[in-house]
Amino acid sequence: MIIYVDVLLVTNFLISYFLLIASSLLAGYTYNRKRIVISSVIGAFFCLYIFVEFDNSILDLLVKIISLLICVFVAYGVKNKRAFVIQGICYVFLNMLITGITMGLSFKSSAVLQKNMFFYFDINPILLVLSSCLIYFLILIFQLVKEKIAPQEVYLVDIIFKDFKLKSLQSFYDTGFKVKDIIANRDVVLVSFDKVKPNMPTNISMAVQNYFEGIYNDTNISIIPIFLNTIHGGGMLPALKSEYIIIDSKKVDNIMIAFTKNELSENVTAIFGTDIKKQL
Repeated sequence: MIIYVDVLLVTNFLISYFLLIASSLLAGYTYNRKRIVISSVIGAFFCLYIFVEFDNSILDLLVKIISLLICVFVAYGVKNKRAFVIQGICYVFLNMLITGITMGLSFKSSAVLQKNMFFYFDINPILLVLSSCLIYFLILIFQLVKEKIAPQEVYLVDIIFKDFKLKSLQSFYDTGFKVKDIIANRDVVLVSFDKVKPNMPTNISMAVQNYFEGIYNDTNISIIPIFLNTIHGGGMLPALKSEYIIIDSKKVDNIMIAFTKNELSENVTAIFGTDIKKQL
């Protein structure tokens, strides 16, 4: 079989991309699409190993392990070691699953070549694109169904800042809450500003209020904009970096606190998502 390098790279990029997303969803974590793309590019170039000719099985296994660890590290990072391990296990599982299926196909079809545990698919590019789109939509459906059937949980959350505290906030755990600080890759808790404003120092509450009103006065209060997208459109919210938060008696560091003028719920003051829940 003639192997076309461009087809080899594109095919393995798409497979790596969807496997990494599926692994993150299977583990119950959100993912950073930019990191997934970079990891998929690295994984695609690792597939050039199909051209290597040697019979050293130990070295062969070592190359596989190193390539897998690099891809998982780039895709997920190690900020949360538990999340890194769980997503890595899911990625290994899905790789083993698709490897078994593909090896079975390679014995039945001349369109699939297997060498050094890498695969080359001699298929129509249009079919490849359509298949990739189908996988993507199946992942989206899986994610939506999972979010619908997930139980609703309410926690009491303490938020500790350098100069003040917000104590015992009624906080809703929402599996569909995906807001992150994309600049520093920090998790975010969304807080109803009107409900906590009376408990904030005047200079800090005024700085946040001024942000909402489009007034940017020079102060020593560091307001950080958080970008978000919702069904109502995109925008930016003012945020402050907390020292740490306490949920269910457990301390979680490196959390951004974003404020919204919208009503979250009648009895809910804050919302947090799956990435924070997994650290409890």
